This record gives sequence, structure tokens and C-alpha cells, in this order.
Amino acid sequence: MKFRPKHEDMGASTGTLPMASMIDVVFLLLVFFLVTSTFSTSEDRLNAAAKAQRTGTGASDLTPQIVDVMERDGKDVYVIGETATGDPAALRRVLQALPKEPGVAIRVHDDATVAGAAAALQAARDAGFEKRSYVPAATR
Repeated sequence: MKFRPKHEDMGASTGTLPMASMIDVVFLLLVFFLVTSTFSTSEDRLNAAAKAQRTGTGASDLTPQIVDVMERDGKDVYVIGETATGDPAALRRVLQALPKEPGVAIRVHDDATVAGAAAALQAARDAGFEKRSYVPAATR
């Protein structure tokens, strides 16, 4: 004798998923993605200080200082603008007088030594430049 209605037998044979478990899984996935994602401001929303500073300076002020490191007479020479020196301490003194915001680029020529390039980078660091970069000179 069967006491169950016929529609319950059909539901048992096809299988049903419990919706409470499905809601839990979806909620846990939502929490996971919210916790692991990073939210950053877009570039068009710069702070007001950066926009004001940009309008007050010319384009030439934003170019980094360039220090050429090359070899002359078997000795490393540091050239910045029209000033040439063979002493890293003198290079540091010249760099201290320059504006620090644009940074400095150390352009090393093929004939310069590694020690000369390292001394120029150290002089830039000692002079207070936060933005320092090593640039190999272009070969002709």
C-alpha cells in the first residue's frame, strides 16, 4: 500500500537542490570577492594640490636632470649641462643646487666603468634626489 501522493514520488526521483545551501554559497562568494578586490580612485580624480602645481610650472621644469658618465683620459668624468667634473663629491655639490622634484637620469656611455656609474647614482642619492634612474647612452 502506498500512502504518498504521486507528485512527491516524481520530485524525489528527479532530485532537488536545497535552496538554503545555494544562498549560503552565493553569499560566501560575494563576501570573498568584496574582501579580495581592491578599489582605487581613477586618474581623473587627482587631488587639488597636484592640479594646482601642474598649472604653475612650465614643461621645461618637469624634465629630469641628466648626468652623463663617460671616460676621458682613462678617468670617469661626470657631465651635467656645461659642468664637467671627475670627482663624485663635486658632482654631489652640483646636484644639491638643482631642484629635486623632476628627478635625475644617469646616462652612462659605453666607455664608462661600472664604478663610475655607481658613484654617480650614489652622488644623486646623497644630494637628495628621490627619483633616480639609470639610462644607457644610445649607440650610434
